[in-house]
Amino acid sequence: MKKVCALFVFLGLLMASPLAYAETPKIGYFSYERVFNGSKRGQEELKAFAKRKAELEKIGEKKEAELKALQESLEKKASMLSAEAKMEKQKEYQQKYTELQRFAQDSNNELQQLDKDIYTRFMLSLGKVVQKFGEEQKYTLILEVRIVGYAPKEIDITDQLIKAFDAAKD
Repeated sequence: MKKVCALFVFLGLLMASPLAYAETPKIGYFSYERVFNGSKRGQEELKAFAKRKAELEKIGEKKEAELKALQESLEKKASMLSAEAKMEKQKEYQQKYTELQRFAQDSNNELQQLDKDIYTRFMLSLGKVVQKFGEEQKYTLILEVRIVGYAPKEIDITDQLIKAFDAAKD
């Protein structure tokens, strides 16, 4: 009898406890890549990156063509040039070759930095949107998909975040 009475007291206390009425945690996850590729701002960033890459490639191709033309000229006229003129043309070729290598390295560095800048800007903006979205929608936890071992598709909020991201002014 004491045990039954104690059980009812325990259940009564449990029902009166704030834990009994606590909200169920609301959890969601999203894919950074899908937000980046699916949002208007992500597409704009991709276009800007592709445009700059194409510009650098065009300049590089022009420099390569100049180098190739110089090499062909040197090969054709090598027998007609004096030793001094030949050395001058070879020196010019070496300078252009070094310039092309330096340009290629500088272009790669520029594109890597541009990619890093795009990623940083995007993540900062996305972080603000996720924060605001989470607060407005009363989420307890929002995770990026790469750190989620398993989650049902029902709590994937990527599409909702794309809309919120595109609507955000920041």
